[in-house]
Amino acid sequence: MSIKISFADLTHTGQVIAANTFPYGISLVAAYAKQKFGDEIDVEIFKYPDDFSGYLNRGVPQIACFSNYLWNTRLAYAYAERIKQKNPKVVIVFGGPTYPGEEAEQRRWLEAHPAVDFYVWLEGERAFSLLLERLIAVDLNVTAMKKARELIGGVHYISGDTMVRGEVLERVGDLDEIPSPYLLGLLEKFFDPVLIPMIEMARGCPFQCTFCEIGRTYFNKVRRHSFERLHEELHYIADRAKTPDLLFSDSNFGMYREDLDICRILADLRRERKWPKYVANSSGKNQKERVLEAARILDGAMVLTVSIQTADEKILENVKRKNISLDQIVAVGKSAEETGANSYCEIILGLPGDSRDAHFRSVASMVDANINDVMMYQAMMLPGSEISDAAYRERFGLVGRFRVLPRCFGFYDMLGDQVGVVEMEEICVSQNSLSYEDYLVCRALDLSVELFHNGGVFRELCNFLNLHGVPTSRFLVQTHAAAFAPDSGLAAIYDGYMRENDEKLWMIQEELEQFVAQPEIITRYISGELGSSELYKYKAIAFFQHQEDLHHIAFATGRQLLQDAGALNDLAENYLTQLKRFSLLRKDSLLESALDIVETFDFDFVALMGKRFEADPADYTGRRHQLRIRHTDEQRQLIEAYIRQYGTSTNGLGRFLLRTHVNKLYRGPSYLEVDVNAGSTVTAHA
Repeated sequence: MSIKISFADLTHTGQVIAANTFPYGISLVAAYAKQKFGDEIDVEIFKYPDDFSGYLNRGVPQIACFSNYLWNTRLAYAYAERIKQKNPKVVIVFGGPTYPGEEAEQRRWLEAHPAVDFYVWLEGERAFSLLLERLIAVDLNVTAMKKARELIGGVHYISGDTMVRGEVLERVGDLDEIPSPYLLGLLEKFFDPVLIPMIEMARGCPFQCTFCEIGRTYFNKVRRHSFERLHEELHYIADRAKTPDLLFSDSNFGMYREDLDICRILADLRRERKWPKYVANSSGKNQKERVLEAARILDGAMVLTVSIQTADEKILENVKRKNISLDQIVAVGKSAEETGANSYCEIILGLPGDSRDAHFRSVASMVDANINDVMMYQAMMLPGSEISDAAYRERFGLVGRFRVLPRCFGFYDMLGDQVGVVEMEEICVSQNSLSYEDYLVCRALDLSVELFHNGGVFRELCNFLNLHGVPTSRFLVQTHAAAFAPDSGLAAIYDGYMRENDEKLWMIQEELEQFVAQPEIITRYISGELGSSELYKYKAIAFFQHQEDLHHIAFATGRQLLQDAGALNDLAENYLTQLKRFSLLRKDSLLESALDIVETFDFDFVALMGKRFEADPADYTGRRHQLRIRHTDEQRQLIEAYIRQYGTSTNGLGRFLLRTHVNKLYRGPSYLEVDVNAGSTVTAHA
């Protein structure tokens, strides 16, 4: 009889589906094992807790395997404990990156998680199969196996008072050695309207960033799948996908010559199958010309990523990074504008050596480079990364605080028990060069970046300011000051955001654990009272409920900046008034896709959009234009698909703004009449 093995890469679902991607990583481990052991094993893969609970109620497996990521560690372990209680003979195996890199810390982790029999460290495919081979040899007798203290490559476990650590295995050289879980049919049930298909072209990263768990030298060499394998997988996924996007898990998408061939396959699929609409990725940190070529091939579907983390050279040295030049970053932003692609960069607050001034400078440099989405993150003290090592923390005076991981909590039925689970993370909130008070000041700026820059929400206005010598960074700083003021129409939003930033942070992890152990507290997290990502919660409230306030602040600031620059004449006044109205009609009530608005303007906004609003509006006036402003059929379908995927709760809308290319969903104008009588009035009809 076959050995029954479960492979669970679980996501929290208490509030929303927190990790809405296919369980791809663990499925590779399952596929490798299935190829090697064939009918000796019966494997099944899980993502949703309800699905896994139903499986367990029908009978526990002989071996239960779990992925271990920051967002599901406690959820996986809660299941592991109850499986052990149900049947102590079940073998529990964990694997994944949320595991310490230092031996002493690894031992402490294993001792703190006694239900875990074995931990598979680093690459999992070969190590798990070696472990499975030995388990089969002893008829799954874990006690006998541990008593022998046999060394198994890539596997750690506790035997009595001894920690047994197998040697670090050589990585898989040819990734095609790992069979495709898609082509084996292991992932068929995950093609639903929520989960995003994930695929891997290459594995490994040549960079050594100290804040990343794959910055260790073990992962420095890059391994690849063959073109033929990827071609077959992509067509297989395209035939079944029910969500608009595709996600590449590669660390440096588009940086290698072979990536361009894959982009051509995707371009063909987009023409033939109308899928994928967008390709989510972390694009290459070097070889920007090649990355830009990849974006051109995909014709606006690819996110162009500038992975800078910080623009400060000293901080980069501290984290063992080098960035591409500012000129190259500007070229990325320009290319994104020209190809219709989204450009994206990450700035991490709290990296070693960070400061208030350094954070503000990093933000300013990216918005002035016309990067469309400047994503604001906080330095996580990831287990397994160098930044979490004790000596590294001491060197920079890094001080962490603990918080509940946004969206990662819920109540789950586990073998008859209703169990509340909450995930936690540690983030750096102060250090030798950054006080906690300055950390909070930087967090306030981060909300303004989301409200007044990201998604190109005021790109039309900023490009007009740029024509008169006003940099986008000056606009951002001024709007931030206006929005953060006590008399601002957004004051309540900033007050709530800043309060939650402070209240959600705990100095002592054990105190946070005691707090969330109360069932009524978990309920408050699920309701959204406590459990949201404060950045995206308040962005969603502002974006979907306060567009008029956002536009009032942005355009009042723009008018003042033009006056300061001596450029506020009658034409500019008229243009700002009408541009504000035009912009608001495109973005307000964005999810109401049936809105069909007709309005008359003195400026040819259709032509100006064709010039990306980089042209002088004085050249596009002189006659009136009646415009129809509405969503296209394709936009309506996308909005409906994303609503199905994320819902319309505040938390769901926050995910919508985080995951989608929202600037692609703004309503577009078309000419209703080429010329309108000069005496006509400006009207709007919904």
